[in-house]
Amino acid sequence: MRVSTATRWVEGFGAGALVGLLSLLFPADPAFRALGFLPQAFAPVITASLLGAVPGAFAFLGATLATLALPLLAGLLGLSGFDAVGFQGARIPAALSLLCALAAGALRDSYSRSTKRILLRFRDLTRSNVQLRKMNLALSGLTEELERRVSGQRDSVSSLYARIRKMDSLDMDRVLSGFLDAVVAFSQASSAAVFEYDHEAKRLVCVASLVKGAVAPPQAEEALDLEGSIEGWVFRNDSPFSLRNVDDYLNLAGVDFKRSVLSYPLRAGDLPWGVLNVREMPFYRYNPVTEKNLGIVVELASSYIKKAADFRDRVLSHPRNAITGLPGYGELLRILEGELDRRASRRLSVSVVIVELIGFEEMAFAHSGLKAFGLLKDFAETAVSAAGGRAIACHYRVDGQLAFLLPDIDRDGASLFCLSLSGLGSDGLMRIDGEKACVEIAFGLAAFPGQAGAAAAAGDAEALLAEAESVLTLSKRAYTEHGGSCP
Repeated sequence: MRVSTATRWVEGFGAGALVGLLSLLFPADPAFRALGFLPQAFAPVITASLLGAVPGAFAFLGATLATLALPLLAGLLGLSGFDAVGFQGARIPAALSLLCALAAGALRDSYSRSTKRILLRFRDLTRSNVQLRKMNLALSGLTEELERRVSGQRDSVSSLYARIRKMDSLDMDRVLSGFLDAVVAFSQASSAAVFEYDHEAKRLVCVASLVKGAVAPPQAEEALDLEGSIEGWVFRNDSPFSLRNVDDYLNLAGVDFKRSVLSYPLRAGDLPWGVLNVREMPFYRYNPVTEKNLGIVVELASSYIKKAADFRDRVLSHPRNAITGLPGYGELLRILEGELDRRASRRLSVSVVIVELIGFEEMAFAHSGLKAFGLLKDFAETAVSAAGGRAIACHYRVDGQLAFLLPDIDRDGASLFCLSLSGLGSDGLMRIDGEKACVEIAFGLAAFPGQAGAAAAAGDAEALLAEAESVLTLSKRAYTEHGGSCP
């Protein structure tokens, strides 16, 4: 606890006066001659050594005034026999007391100033040490955060690549499932929905949804008008929405945004296609970084949505086989012509594989046509899955024949595709009525660029199919000569 200068002065004066007044206790010997020293002379020295030079001087003043006032005080108190003669020869001790008090006070003040400087220096060093420690902790935290973000970015790139690969499919359901999986990975959203614009009804229809962080089928009959909803506003304006925009855009005051945290317009290539609406997500993930990451995912998904939407519009909208659900030869020819037109000028690969299940007529006769075509459907689904969802399956010219269009796959890739399917029949993996069916498979293969490259480059898809048919004929002839492998 710090003591003020005035207080020390008062304490010094009071100490000197108190020692001087002690003589009233011994009126017969107030100068303490029996002790051989004058206590009043030591009081300033002791006070100066404890409190400093100035308090020591005040102690000397207090002792002097108290000594001079002793006779008067003794008379007032009625002290008889008070002898003040012993103070007459105290001038020299008083002078020595004053000098010693000043010397002791100077030494004490010098020590005090030195101690104060050391304490101030120690305090500054301690403060600097504390600041350096705080700075070190802050830098350590910043370094850890930067390392976490750098490692997170490396992991995010790998994670984004893996999820983008899941979107590479001609099946729109698989594309949207992979897309929502990426949305969960980069935002931890627990509820979201994907809406597609229905140009006939002029409404947004829910085609995929996210419930409790898991992809779920879309809610039945869920559709939104373009007016009065955030999803419609996002689609009409081709602009993303965040809850922060509510205060920025006055025209959103009458729009229902209670079910929207983030919304992004989805595009199929360069055309508007639908809307992604994130409804629920953790509060700590709602930040500009998450919004930017979702924007990147949305941009990357546009090409895959376009490919799946084009395939659906070109193939799924046309009549299909009632049992297998696959398009026929005419649609295959039309799709192949379109793929060749897009790739011929840049010499990009397109392959066609024709598969024939030998003895399909006997199977249809023995088990009924429905069951035989069900087997054909299972085979087509397995083949498309083996191609990673990138193959387009169609019926070919006759029953028991399937054609698989493999965009961006050359002859070597098509050969591996045939190899992956060759064991399905002989290994008994195909079943009819729960029983294993031994099926012989013949393959026909053609690829662009290849032997039919000149004709295909001119848009003649039939030339490519004719080459595949010739290979299929050779494959069937080899089967006939060797007698097959089924018992």
